[in-house]
Amino acid sequence: MRVSVIIPCYNVEDWIGTSLRSALEQTHADLEIIVVDDGSADGTVARVEELMHMRPDRIALLRGDHAGACAARNKGLRAATGTWLQFLDADDRLMPDKIAGQVTIAEANPTAVAVIGDFVNELAHGGEETMNAIPGDPWEGLVKTRLGTTSANLWRRDALLAAGGWDEQLASSQDYELLFRLLAAGGSVAFDPRPATRVVKRTGGSISRTDVKDNWLRYIDLRLRMRDHLRTLDPRTYGALLADLDQYLFMAFHLLAHEDLPLASDLYRRHLSKGFIPRPGKAITPRYIMAHKLLGFERAVRLGRMLKH
Repeated sequence: MRVSVIIPCYNVEDWIGTSLRSALEQTHADLEIIVVDDGSADGTVARVEELMHMRPDRIALLRGDHAGACAARNKGLRAATGTWLQFLDADDRLMPDKIAGQVTIAEANPTAVAVIGDFVNELAHGGEETMNAIPGDPWEGLVKTRLGTTSANLWRRDALLAAGGWDEQLASSQDYELLFRLLAAGGSVAFDPRPATRVVKRTGGSISRTDVKDNWLRYIDLRLRMRDHLRTLDPRTYGALLADLDQYLFMAFHLLAHEDLPLASDLYRRHLSKGFIPRPGKAITPRYIMAHKLLGFERAVRLGRMLKH
């Protein structure tokens, strides 16, 4: 079974060699590698071409103007010939048997639209954390952001084409938005419990304050779509998960309030019931919950700011 490895890259000359070599070292034999350069202005293309000279039978390079990671992934998707796709971010890397193991799982689950893989985050300060998916009902994993990640998963090409590919307007929540559309269309997934992907969490390229606000708005929009869909499917079966979604939305509104309190307050009023009670957590103390109950969302946030300062 052919697998197409699609590597979008933009100004990653220090990383692309390691990522591309991890694709070349895969034990799965029927493999094509498509590198999609997204208008890099550094030495990324030169690094790719060095490895292409070594394996011209295995690596293809597509080039274009800078349009974002999702546009680059879609360009690779359209060029791919594999039944399954391995999207590999240019600073991540795969263990040698990652694809072979997931192909075996895919063959045993012929209706699956994705194989969900566990992975290891390599943190900027030098530590690492293993991220395990929640097996079973994929909606729980989706809601709780425990359904793999872009490089850790294996994706069925025809399912992605039918879903319209990656949403090129998104700058965050890209993989979970795509997974949402695949599941909403009736797709099923299989699980690979091996942490066979290493995901690098870089400090460079940090988002601006404007991007922070936009990222929270994208997060909120996707959770609202999840909530609406689960309510349509079966609100009784998914009652506990719907309650979890309300809590995730509240936390998003609470964090968005640091960037735009009037907008966060408006979203809170429109999307959470009057009787909503937040659960205690790291950022939500019993004192805040009492203030929220007595004063409401916006006034509780303002009071928290006053006490903090």
